Amino acid sequence: MPLPPLLYKSFVIIAADNRGGGYIAALDRKSGKIAWRVSRPAVSTYSSPVVAHVGGRDQLLISGCDQVASFDPATGKENWSTPCLAEATCGTIVTTDDKIFASGGYPKRETVGLSAEGKLLWSDKTKIYEPSMLVEGEQLYGITDDGIVFCWSTETGDVLWKHRLRGSFSASPILCNGLIYVPNLSGETFVFKAQKDGFEEVAVNQLGSDCYASPAVADGELFLRVGTQSGGKRQEELVCIGADQPAE
Repeated sequence: MPLPPLLYKSFVIIAADNRGGGYIAALDRKSGKIAWRVSRPAVSTYSSPVVAHVGGRDQLLISGCDQVASFDPATGKENWSTPCLAEATCGTIVTTDDKIFASGGYPKRETVGLSAEGKLLWSDKTKIYEPSMLVEGEQLYGITDDGIVFCWSTETGDVLWKHRLRGSFSASPILCNGLIYVPNLSGETFVFKAQKDGFEEVAVNQLGSDCYASPAVADGELFLRVGTQSGGKRQEELVCIGADQPAE
């Protein structure tokens, strides 16, 4: 599974975790020359790295290889590494100003909250594998591959509520104006409130026959890449949803 590159200042940062010998490397954006490269365990895992400003500094964070690891994105020097999660993870780490959250994976399953220095604050034996999680206020949200929404307290890791949606999920949820949007593999997009007091559905919309990609928001419009079936053939379409335009 190819991982998307990450842009950071003058660098393009790539992760290549694989059984042949994993690594993370930063390439100069103009020349393509390697600025730094660090070795990773020889394990196949699939989470993309992310640079987040946590604990007052930029940290390059990645999960997988039975750990969450932090590097200095300017030099590649490891800040810390905390044993947790599983050999293989897929979702991208999410953060607040002072906390880090990750989930996975295979063969073990775990969701964790860490301090900015890598201290394990809490652990829950729930696996959010393909979709990434998201944070809003003091709540952490995740949707399992088989369609259960979890809402945790970011402070304690307590499950504030959980709710089963229909279908299976690969796409990651997004947050917009206090609402969470996420499509399932059958093309249904669920919209519900980001709140700690329980699940509250706002809408469910059928867009296409399937959906694997996460929604995107830009300039007040929502974009989804969906698949449609016609004559036994699958075709992908880009759907744009915006406000009603006044009639001329």
